[in-house]
Amino acid sequence: MKKFFYLISGIYGQWFLKLFFLSLLILLLSIILGTGLTLLRQSQNRLTRIIYRIYISYFRGVPLLIHLLVFYYALPPIVKLFSDHLNLHVDTLHLNPIYAVLISYTLYAASFLSEIIRSSFKSVGKDQLEAAAALGYTKYQQFFAIKLPQALTDAIPKILNYYTLLIRQLSLAFLVSVVDIFAKSKLESADNFYYIESFLAAALVYWILCIALTLLFSNYEKYLRRFERSNAA
Repeated sequence: MKKFFYLISGIYGQWFLKLFFLSLLILLLSIILGTGLTLLRQSQNRLTRIIYRIYISYFRGVPLLIHLLVFYYALPPIVKLFSDHLNLHVDTLHLNPIYAVLISYTLYAASFLSEIIRSSFKSVGKDQLEAAAALGYTKYQQFFAIKLPQALTDAIPKILNYYTLLIRQLSLAFLVSVVDIFAKSKLESADNFYYIESFLAAALVYWILCIALTLLFSNYEKYLRRFERSNAA
């Protein structure tokens, strides 16, 4: 029992911050990329819409683990190719695997978040845009002043719910030598043979984190609904 609480308070507490900041960075990057993909989908250019569909179909149709392994093994030769071309000295043999995690998870998450953002854009009423056009707003002004703020208000709760899934998915990063809470529990169990304590402690940390985030996000969603009702009134 002492070992159980030692793992939670001491060891896993340190890796909790790493997991939190890594997942937050992936979420921010995937929101930016997902918004860009949504704009591609809404483009009048047929080629950009085809690129969007291929991207969404590929990243949503292939398991995340395969994306992770592909970038883990493909990234060093790609970096070496560009570094040699630009006469840069990059040690590709000791390239940090966290870059493969960042790229693969960001591209994968963006394929899901783009659909969330796209549906949020569609939820904005056309009558508001028509009224803005009647007042002399340009298309760019309509987008940034009316469409984007309302779409983000609708999308943020859904994006935050996806964030809890993203945190759990990061346990796969252990397969490419990135240490997180799950990886630390596996290493601790291998070193000290505390298998039950190690994995139960990791499970409890994930559970507490997801409960805390779910409560935080649900309260934030209630705040957004109250804010919308007050504006409507």
